[in-house]
Amino acid sequence: MNKILMAIIATVVMVIVVLAAFVFLGGEDDPETMNFNGTDFTWEQLEDEFGTRTIGANTGVSLSAIMNSTAFADLESDDQNKTLFRITADDGWTKNVSWMDLQSGILMEDDMMTFFPNLPSSFKVKNVASIDDVPLGPLMIIKVGGSMRDNSELTWAGISAALDEVTVSISGQDTQAMKMADVFALASFTGLENATFTFEGVDGYSKSVNYTEVQNGYLVEDGQKTYFVNLSGSYRVKNLVRIWVEY
Repeated sequence: MNKILMAIIATVVMVIVVLAAFVFLGGEDDPETMNFNGTDFTWEQLEDEFGTRTIGANTGVSLSAIMNSTAFADLESDDQNKTLFRITADDGWTKNVSWMDLQSGILMEDDMMTFFPNLPSSFKVKNVASIDDVPLGPLMIIKVGGSMRDNSELTWAGISAALDEVTVSISGQDTQAMKMADVFALASFTGLENATFTFEGVDGYSKSVNYTEVQNGYLVEDGQKTYFVNLSGSYRVKNLVRIWVEY
């Protein structure tokens, strides 16, 4: 009986020793990695290689420094300025930002979250899994000072499919375009009579207009640009990515 009991005790001790060795030697999870344009990094690697910067009360690794270490840096400057960056969280949530945004943005260790000082809080993507450069995509219409539910994201194809295009003469050429007033209605923006509208291109170039000009304005899918009947060519914002509406 004693031999059987001792054998059981020895077996239990052996199992405990094996489990302990697994936990301490080989059972720990590998550090989580994030993928930046095809290159994997852990947080520790990012911090060691790029250091950190502080913006107000927020400290993190420069997003532009990270992306410049990838193949994105090989692009010509003109192509860089036409590029969007899709930030993807581990739950599939995505946000698109421009190269101009990325230059001021950081990735923070807390929640592995992005922070952009000039963008709404909805652009704080938690648990970042990857950031990739992508072609121009959706058009974001943002209510300044509003909440995430006040904003609207439309694709150019969706706008074109939903609205009737009209023919306008731009620099002497007939061009198919969509009325801006119709686009704002499609995005469920109302009460715009006293609003100011800022149209921002992917390269950071922007122009602001009032509602009267919007009523005489158009969006052109070819070139993803603005056209205002009564304003000069400097108001033709190309590669449009965002419209800010300030009431």
